[in-house]
Order: sequence, then structure tokens, then C-alpha cells
Amino acid sequence: MLESDVLERFYEEGFITEVVRPLSSGKEATIHLCRAGEFAPGHDLVVLKAYRARDRRDFRNSQTYTAGRVVRGRPARAIATKTRFGREVDEALWQDREWEMLRAMHEAGVAVPVPIVMFGSAILMEYLGDADGGAPQLKDLSPDADEARDLFDQTMREVERMLFHNVIHADLSAYNLLVWQGRLRVIDLPQAVDPRFNPNAWELLERDLRNVGTWFARYGIDLDVTSAAADLRIGFEFAELVPPDLEL
Repeated sequence: MLESDVLERFYEEGFITEVVRPLSSGKEATIHLCRAGEFAPGHDLVVLKAYRARDRRDFRNSQTYTAGRVVRGRPARAIATKTRFGREVDEALWQDREWEMLRAMHEAGVAVPVPIVMFGSAILMEYLGDADGGAPQLKDLSPDADEARDLFDQTMREVERMLFHNVIHADLSAYNLLVWQGRLRVIDLPQAVDPRFNPNAWELLERDLRNVGTWFARYGIDLDVTSAAADLRIGFEFAELVPPDLEL
């Protein structure tokens, strides 16, 4: 259930007028469908993603994802010594990371939900779906051969598009790809890494490709994960990646 202090500012600032219903509840965040307010123009319905309070969720900010991140001063010392303040800073950085990634990737033309606003530990974004239900996860679809190939091509295009803009999703799978009206969207970005600084980035890219490749293999699509990951890395490191067509 959403806490009143999380909702208050979204109501007061005119971004939502009503919480319609919960859409999902995970161990790190709850997702609610809301009716958009006057300051969310162009949207009838929007999604509110609210991170759970630390004492009510299983929050794991793995060094695998945060390696190479630069934090200075007192926050850095607090994070390193794992003080209560340090854990709070680490948590806030994790949440802010998703907001910043959503904004940056949307501006870059990556197929992500449109970010609207962030207040505190909650993000308001575009709703993918209609009044009857939200966009399904890729894992819940049973496409025919042509549809599967199209979705695979879309997935690989978004992987390359993100990499061109110095981002590896780092937790990509059929669980965090949504499909609405034949168009794929990438979601859940707080763990995204920058391959210029994170020493684990290329292992994470290969894992991303293996995850999606395993799902598409059931539809007869063969992805050579090692080769694909190597090609993407070489293209990135030698500045040979061609920016994908940004028309969505």
C-alpha cells in the first residue's frame, strides 16, 4: 500500500488526481496506476513507482553495479563504513539512478517509458496499456515466428542504442521488457552501468544477452552470445558503433 507522505506531493503539485489500483508489488518497489493531473499533460493514466522503505524491503545495492561510481566527501566515507547515514545515501543514489537513467535514455531515443517527475522515493512515468490492463512483460507473450523475430530485433536495437550512449542495462531479461501494440519498452534501470567506468560492465552485457537469448531461443532464434557481446564491445571501444535509427 502507498504511504500518504509519498502521495501527498504528487497530489499537491497536480501530477495525479487519483490512485486507480495497484499494478504490481515487488520486494523493492510497488507500482500503482494513477489518473493524471493537469501537470502531466498528454497522459490520461500514469504509473507511480514507489520504492519501499528500507525496513520493509530487501534492498541490495551490489558492488557489482556500483563499482566505478564516484562519491566524494562525507557520503563516500559513510557508504564505505556502512553507517546508517551511509546506507541511506546509498539507497538514495540507487533510486536517483533510475530517474536519471530514464531521463537520459528517453532523451537519447531509447524505448523507455516517458519519465514525468520524481519526488522523494517515487517516480511518476508513462503508463503503457489501456483502461483494461497494462502492457504485458515479454515473458508472458507467445509470439509467432515473425513477431518473435521483430521483438528480438527491437531488443538488440535497444541494447546497441543504450551502449552507444554509454549504458548497459545490467539486469535485462524477459521480465523487464514490456510490449505494447507491437512496440518493446525497456524498464527497471537503477542498476544500469557505464562501461567506461564499471569493471564488471562487459560481463553484465554478456549476461543481459544470455538472458534475452535464452527466451528467444524457444522461438527458433539463435543468438551467439559470446560473439554478439564481443562485437558490441569492439564497436564501443573503437568508436565504431553506428547510432541506431532514432525513429520510434
